[in-house]
Amino acid sequence: MRYWFDVLTPKQLLFFNPVMEELKAEGHEVLATSRHYREVEQLASLLGVDLKFVGSRGGKETYDQLRQSLERMNSLLPMVAGFQPDASVSVASADCARISFGIRVKHIAVSDSPHSVVAGKLSLPFSHHLLTPWIIPYIAWYRFGLQRSEITKYRALDPAAWLKREARPSPPEVSVKPGRPTILVRLEESYAPYMIGTDESWANKVLQRLADQFKDSNLIALCRYQDQLEMVKKRFGDTFLIPERVVDGAGLIRRSDVFIGMGGTMTTEAALIGVPTISIYQGSGLYTERYLLSMGLLLKTHNLETLTRLVRKSLLKKYRDHCQKKAKRLLDSMEDPVEKIVNYLTLAR
Repeated sequence: MRYWFDVLTPKQLLFFNPVMEELKAEGHEVLATSRHYREVEQLASLLGVDLKFVGSRGGKETYDQLRQSLERMNSLLPMVAGFQPDASVSVASADCARISFGIRVKHIAVSDSPHSVVAGKLSLPFSHHLLTPWIIPYIAWYRFGLQRSEITKYRALDPAAWLKREARPSPPEVSVKPGRPTILVRLEESYAPYMIGTDESWANKVLQRLADQFKDSNLIALCRYQDQLEMVKKRFGDTFLIPERVVDGAGLIRRSDVFIGMGGTMTTEAALIGVPTISIYQGSGLYTERYLLSMGLLLKTHNLETLTRLVRKSLLKKYRDHCQKKAKRLLDSMEDPVEKIVNYLTLAR
């Protein structure tokens, strides 16, 4: 069989890479495409993944995103049609779903993000099937035109796909001062439609609070986009370590004492690794977040004073030991989502 994967973010690359490797090991052919984005390009190079980069996202403005999407589909169409896939796979890629529908190829979606309404509306109605974590209720997907029979669940959170596999050795990418606690912050997905209407100064407020309250800690900020990187370097370059290139996220999380996340994937990843994790995601409705809160593996706040208190709690050894034990039990109990996806792709023809 031939499979086309459209891989658009670092999370999708980490998640789909073992799926693609399993399929190729079984003798199937894989076409893997992406779009130009500093994090994906650098991570693909780090992992040695062969991606064909076509087009770009188009920045923050919806008009530019639409224009770039149309241009990207125009460039992808002859490439994909020439490959003649039997099925396509993506995490709600509008370009992938639309092209697949147009050339009569089944599009398989894999997503844990019903809160991403725009991406869902642009892709899921064109999809043949959806695979999703078991914690997300079927009803959360009905708004996208999916029926229960078109949804398969796997009993795992998405980072289990790479955390259950042996980590590739990598050198420390960030030089921290020994003897000091390390606080790692992942900035928000500022280009995402679901961030429209949120406080654009939130990241600055958080970084400033940490710089003021935790001067004796190693403070690290992981940025997503080039403009975000330049802004943080300009304002906080004296107090934060700000990697300019993509790093081994899981490895850096393991070397941190506290993780503070403004999004979903790395927050979930940190919680499953067992590092004390605090979510300061501005939105609501993340099912993964609700689940981890209920399991006692996540703290959450929208308040800067509370954030200071939660960081101090998280730095206590007793609390870290508690997180590590709970996280190991939870990760061990999860199935391998890669096996579930490969089985579906190869058996459901």
